[in-house]
Amino acid sequence: MERKKYPVSFWVLAVLIMLLIAAAVFAPVLAPNDPNKSSLMDALKGPCQQFPLGTDPLGRCLLSRMLYGGRVSIFSSLIITASVFVLGTVIGVFSGYTGGAVDMVLTKIISITQAFPKIILAIAIAGVLGIGIKNTIIALCIVEWAEYARMARSLIRSVKERTFIKAAKICGCGEIKIMFRHILPNIIPPLIVSASLGIASMIMEVAALSYLGVGVQSPMAEWGAMMNTGKDYIQTNISLVLVPGAAIFITAVIFNLFGEKIRDVLGTRN
Repeated sequence: MERKKYPVSFWVLAVLIMLLIAAAVFAPVLAPNDPNKSSLMDALKGPCQQFPLGTDPLGRCLLSRMLYGGRVSIFSSLIITASVFVLGTVIGVFSGYTGGAVDMVLTKIISITQAFPKIILAIAIAGVLGIGIKNTIIALCIVEWAEYARMARSLIRSVKERTFIKAAKICGCGEIKIMFRHILPNIIPPLIVSASLGIASMIMEVAALSYLGVGVQSPMAEWGAMMNTGKDYIQTNISLVLVPGAAIFITAVIFNLFGEKIRDVLGTRN
């Protein structure tokens, strides 16, 4: 079988993502200052040797908070995406393969979950649970799992009646083995594509919740929370909003483009 050649753009985007993750992982090494150390004497300073990107209204190093904020924004988005991918896929596979009353109940739950605007429901759940990154992750997991469950259910219903599944049943394979060994590998590529494209949306949703004040808890650094802090100074010091906003935009674009490349690669394999 001919070996698949990945396009150069795929590797370029993969390297950029690795650099983003590396910057987040090694934030304690790369950050020039303590991200949470405040000093009103240094408040709203412009770029200088000590503070390469300047400081925020509390005198905290903007570059240091950007690096530490990337840890929260990127890793929380990856955790949420991985969690809803696994949870939604398992529920969708079980629902679609089992059918009957179980499928009907799970389908209703999926439909009810998706009936609400995602961000509004996430805000409501995060508001009830309380401010904090853990509760933000829980809130977004509750909101996002249904999309993967619906997709997995739809895909499995188109696969479970194929000849090789009937042959597996005749050979005495158990239901669990059929679902996760014979069916799941045949429906996983589009789910992986959806998850890779969903990371960008998750980064923006985490930032949105923090910007609205129901995300991370102060003084933890996070890009959306940094924009919230800087919004009152947008006319006098636009960099307080522009810098974290640019980080959100660039990171989301890179992950989104990488997801599209994964879709192209997996699409050519099918």
